[in-house]
Amino acid sequence: MYQLEGIEFTRLLKREFSTSFEATYATGSVPNRFDCYAQGLKADDFSILRFGASFEDGLRINNMQDATHVSIHFQLHGSSDALISGFDTTSSMNRGQFNLLNCVNPVSSFVFPKQKQYEYVCIGLKPAFFNDILLTCGETYDGLLQQSRSARSFVLFPDNKKTSYLQSSALDLLTAPPVADSLRNAYIKTKITELTLLTLSGQYENRIQGSINPADVEKLHGLKDHLSIHYLDDMSLRSLSRDFLLNEFKLKSGFKKLFGSTVFGYVQSLRMNHALTLIRGGCITVGEAAAITGYLSDASFIRAFKQYHGYSPGTQK
Repeated sequence: MYQLEGIEFTRLLKREFSTSFEATYATGSVPNRFDCYAQGLKADDFSILRFGASFEDGLRINNMQDATHVSIHFQLHGSSDALISGFDTTSSMNRGQFNLLNCVNPVSSFVFPKQKQYEYVCIGLKPAFFNDILLTCGETYDGLLQQSRSARSFVLFPDNKKTSYLQSSALDLLTAPPVADSLRNAYIKTKITELTLLTLSGQYENRIQGSINPADVEKLHGLKDHLSIHYLDDMSLRSLSRDFLLNEFKLKSGFKKLFGSTVFGYVQSLRMNHALTLIRGGCITVGEAAAITGYLSDASFIRAFKQYHGYSPGTQK
């Protein structure tokens, strides 16, 4: 396994806060070992880091130092392990999982197995900003607030949780804020607060899961993973019900309970975000985007796009 010291990797993953909004981008590679990128946004109260890589061999990063922060980690693709000072056990993260960790002057070692596609988004919060959010959450979160104020390391969930539909949607909107440039900074800060609250509410999702047969929960997560890849395919509730061994009632009601969206509402959100990416790329027309995302007419596509994003696709040109 190839090894690097943390200081060698710091220019890619260094967590910084700034008095103004600043975007950053960096790439790194070692021939025949790995290629990676780090896209960041830093502000006074938080930082956003999107890190992606292809590992042709296993990589270990040793003794990487970081600033004190609250980390909300969303694993988009691939898997990795981290040993972080202040925590007794190694933290493993797999595709589709999230967790929240309070990291106090952390010194970390990371292990990335050989894999073609690795990617995560990490929201780093200043402790004071996180505490302000907790203060709005009522007595239920007083214990967490005291741990944070006393600068103690902690993890929100003993076992990583599955990223919800609502969290995924909020992450998508952070990537492409649907507001005028003059509103962008305020919108992003609001969305970060929303993501933090959605993460804290994971205990509520546990109660929802408890009301659904565990075998059906597993099938519904499998369905969601399938839809996240095949959302451009033709599909029906009947075919999905057959493929995932759930009757249509369990499929519809269970999906809505677990993920906060109907099956086709979730598919629609994926298609609309894909359409936005295509149009912003500037290489296709609105009509072509409509056809790719399954609309029979430009007019119906434009209506759906405007209803979802709040503006016409033509304004993206």
